Amino acid sequence: MSAGILWRRIRKYKFIYALFLPIALYFIVFSYYPLALGIINSFRKSKLIGAPEFVGLANYKEVLLNPLYADAFVNTVIVGVGTFVVQFIFGLLIALSLTEIKSNIVKSSVQSVTYLPNLLSWAIVGGMWIKILAPSGMANGFLQLLKGSGFTPVVFMAEPKYARAIMIFTGAWKGAGYFAVLFIAAIVSINSAIYEAASIDGASRIKQIFYITIPNLVPTMKVIVVLGSMGVLRNFDQIFVMGNSTIYDKIRNLLYLIYTDGIVNFKVGLATAAATLVLIATLLLSSIVRRMTKYDETYN
Repeated sequence: MSAGILWRRIRKYKFIYALFLPIALYFIVFSYYPLALGIINSFRKSKLIGAPEFVGLANYKEVLLNPLYADAFVNTVIVGVGTFVVQFIFGLLIALSLTEIKSNIVKSSVQSVTYLPNLLSWAIVGGMWIKILAPSGMANGFLQLLKGSGFTPVVFMAEPKYARAIMIFTGAWKGAGYFAVLFIAAIVSINSAIYEAASIDGASRIKQIFYITIPNLVPTMKVIVVLGSMGVLRNFDQIFVMGNSTIYDKIRNLLYLIYTDGIVNFKVGLATAAATLVLIATLLLSSIVRRMTKYDETYN
């Protein structure tokens, strides 16, 4: 395409291009420029006084050889993958259960209640669960009812053996409503005539779910898996709010360690190098998941 033809097209659709200009500026200023600056800083060693010193790949080498980052990577994968799997199951069960409710008022109410946690920040959700899991909280109160007066309260938030399970469960509880909405949108789009034909042939409701509903949810499941793969390595808010010094060894993840190095310890070069590696790992993981699920074939 010649420059003249391109220019004529730009002039013809100049109003449409003008509408996209603020969006482009927003991403350039608040996304791409900080990203480029971070990548540049990953090759430098920042100083409180004086100009940064170029150190090449030294920051990347330190990240890859640092045992703290190795432990943080393990914590990130365990909590991230565990949260996604439980959230996926919770979301699917909520969606399947809601479709069985006949009353629209009850269905809408339950759907709103299950989706509400997804709208709340971790400052609210984390604080609520810390209160529930406290020695005088609801969880210990329930356990005391089961075990009697001799029960000793469990300090859940100070026990490393419970730390990962708590993060996985609370993370899944917060996000399950979002997955449920996606599943429900797919379920209501299934042709009702298929269910009617199955009922006439004598198929029970359980069989209809397993042989009609779930197979038709496969494309939506692929979308959710791809979306989930992009978030596995990017959990910070939950750990920042709910973590404490007694359980950090079990839950300290990559983003929290990056925050500690970059903001608290002022190791900006090291932190940006680690953040760049997390970005690359996220893109690779997303690409691998897309290939494994044949996502592009489904939506092309």
